[in-house]
Amino acid sequence: MQQPWSSNAGLRTHLIAGAVAGALAALAAPVAVWAGEQAAPAAADNLVSGPGDTEASRARTCIYSVINLGPEAGAAALLNERGQAAFGSFIGGGITNGFFDGDRVHDIGSLGGSYTLIHGLNKLGVVVGESEDAEQFSNILAFAWTVGGGMHALPGTTVSSARAINDRNQIVGQRPAPGIAARAVRWNPGGAVMPLGPLPLSLSEADAINQQGFSAGYADVAGGAIHAMLWDRAGNQTDLGTLGGTLAFGEHINERNEVAGESDNAANDKVLGFFWSRDSGMVQINVEGGGSRLIAGLNNRGEVVGDTVIGERSVAYQWAMGRGVVQLPSGSAVSSDVFDINNRSEMVGMIERPAGDGGGRRAVRWPALTEPIDLNAHLYRPPAGLVLEAGAAINDDGVILAHSNAGLVMLRPGTRGTDAPVLGPLLGLPDVIEVGQDLALTVGFVDNAAAQTHTASVAWTDQCASPAPTVSEARGVGQVRLRHQFCAAGYYTVKAQVTDSGGRSTAVQRDIVVDASGLASLSGKGTLAGGGAAAARGFRDLPLHFALWAPLASGTQSKAAAGSPVVMLSGPFHFRSDQVSTAASSGQQARVEGTGLLNGRAGYRFALEAWDGGKQGAGPDRLHVRVTHADAATGVEAVDYDNAAPAKARTALALDRTAVAEGGLRLRN
Repeated sequence: MQQPWSSNAGLRTHLIAGAVAGALAALAAPVAVWAGEQAAPAAADNLVSGPGDTEASRARTCIYSVINLGPEAGAAALLNERGQAAFGSFIGGGITNGFFDGDRVHDIGSLGGSYTLIHGLNKLGVVVGESEDAEQFSNILAFAWTVGGGMHALPGTTVSSARAINDRNQIVGQRPAPGIAARAVRWNPGGAVMPLGPLPLSLSEADAINQQGFSAGYADVAGGAIHAMLWDRAGNQTDLGTLGGTLAFGEHINERNEVAGESDNAANDKVLGFFWSRDSGMVQINVEGGGSRLIAGLNNRGEVVGDTVIGERSVAYQWAMGRGVVQLPSGSAVSSDVFDINNRSEMVGMIERPAGDGGGRRAVRWPALTEPIDLNAHLYRPPAGLVLEAGAAINDDGVILAHSNAGLVMLRPGTRGTDAPVLGPLLGLPDVIEVGQDLALTVGFVDNAAAQTHTASVAWTDQCASPAPTVSEARGVGQVRLRHQFCAAGYYTVKAQVTDSGGRSTAVQRDIVVDASGLASLSGKGTLAGGGAAAARGFRDLPLHFALWAPLASGTQSKAAAGSPVVMLSGPFHFRSDQVSTAASSGQQARVEGTGLLNGRAGYRFALEAWDGGKQGAGPDRLHVRVTHADAATGVEAVDYDNAAPAKARTALALDRTAVAEGGLRLRN
C-alpha cells in the first residue's frame, strides 16, 4: 500500500467545496478580527515581467534549503508571498492544521469541536476556513485565525465557510440566508458582511478574491442551472454563464479581473476548462478531465495551468489566449501534473518516471515552457532518504512547497533554512507489517549548527512497549534508530521527534497498518479521483481521501488481538466512524457498515464496498462509499454522498469514480 501525496490542490488559491445545507439560526454579532492589520491595495496593472528576464529567476534553479512543515499535506498546502505557509493533514486518524511563520510552526486549532478545514491564507498571515464549534448540536462556522489573535468565528450561523482572503483582509465564502441553503458573501475587516449579488435560486458561493475586492464563484439561476459568477468590489454580479451546459464554476481570479474555471459542455457529458475576460467573454480551454486539477492555477499574465487527459495519460499543460494549450515538456515521463504557477510563469508539479528510468514520482519545476528541473537534484544538505514527490505551490520569490516521503516541506532558495533540525523519512517500514514482527527503523537528520547535539523521542499509538530510540551524529549530520514490535493488529501512527540542544524540535510521522496471521482484514489509505452525488446542490466533484482498517468476519480467523476499526473520509466533507456494525468479506470483495460523524455531526450511516485490484489480478483497487442519514421529517433515508451514483460521463479517466487514484486497498482473507 503506497503512502500517497494529496491530490487536493489547496495551494495559494483554493479548490471549491460544496455548500452544505443547514438549519437557519440567529446571526452572530460582528467580530473585529484584524484591527490595525490593513494592507495597502495592489494596483490592478501591477504585473510582473515574464520568465527569463532576470538573473535571479535563473539562479533560483540552483539550490534550496529544506524545512519540514507537516506530516503530509492531505488537507491543504497554502503559500503566501512572504514565504509563510498554512497546511493541513489527515494523518493519525484526524485533521490537524498548522501555520509556518517563516521560522516556527504554530497549531491552528479549532472553535472547540473535532475538526477544522483551512482554505485561504493572505500575505498578513491570516488563515481562513471552517471549523466545528463546541455547541451540543455543533455548528460549522467560517473563521479567521492569526498567530497573535487565535481563531475567531466570522458572523454567520449554522453552516458557513470562508473560502479565500486577500491582503486587505477581505474574506469571501458563503453562509445561510433566509429561505436558501447558502449565499455568497464577503466579510470585510471589522465584521461587516456584504451579500454578493442578488439572492440566488437556492445557493451561491464565492471561492476566490483578488486584491481589488473582485471575487469569483458560482450561483444557481432560474431553471436550476449553476453559472460561473463574478462580483465586483461593490457586490454587483456579472453572470459569466457556461460553455453550453448546466454547470459552471469560477475557481480563480487574477488582478486583471480575469476568471478561470470549469464548465460542462453543451451535451453535459464532459467537463471543460474556461477562461473569461471582459474583452473575450467565456473562452473554452480545449482540455478535459474529471480531477480537481483540470484548472490548477491562473496568474496575472492570464496564463492557466492544469492537468488534462491525453489517451489514458495524465498530462500537465499551460494555456494562454492566442497561443492555446501547450503540453508541458516531461521528457520520457509516463505522466505529468502541474499544481501551481506564479507571476513569472514558473510552475511546479510532478512527473512520473518509467520503470526503466528508476520509476516513481519526482517533484519538478518548469522555469517556463522548457524541460522540467528535478527539485531533488537541487537540495542543500538533504537528510538521508528524502525524496520530493510533487511540487505543490510556488510564490514569486521562488519559495516552493513540496510533498515528500517525509511529509510537506518548504524549499527556500539558498542555504539557510531555519535553526530546527531537518528530518528525512522513516526508513525501514515494510509494506506489510505483522503483529510481533521486529521493526528496525531509521530517521536521518541534518542541522545547520554543527556543534549542537540532539535527542530523540518516539510515540507508537498501539501503546506497546518499545526501547528508547538511540542517536548517532557527527558535524551536524545524524541518524535516529528505532525498534518496535506491534502487539495488536490495527491502524496506528508512529511519530519520531528530534530535538537539538537549543530546544528546537522537528517530527516526522507515518500511519501504519498492522495485520495478524489468520486475521481477515480490510485496510487502505489513498484518494478517490472523483466526488459523488450529494443531497445538497453545488456539491463539487472533489477528490475523497480515505483511511481505513477493519477486522472482517471469517470462520478461519484467529483470536489475535486487534485495535478498534477506523474509517475516515475527507475532502468534500469530513467523516469519521464511531461504530462498525458489519465487516465481512466474500471472495475478492469486502463490505463495512456502521455509523459516524459527518462534519462533526452524529446520526449518519456509512457503507463501504471494497475491491482489491491486486487480488483480482487486473484493474485498479475500487472503493464504493455511501453516506446517508434519516430525514427528520419523513424518516426516509437521504443520501449525502454516493460515489457510485449515476453521473454524467466525464472522460474515460473518471468514468469509474470508485477507482483508487492514489494509494491503495488491501484485502486479507
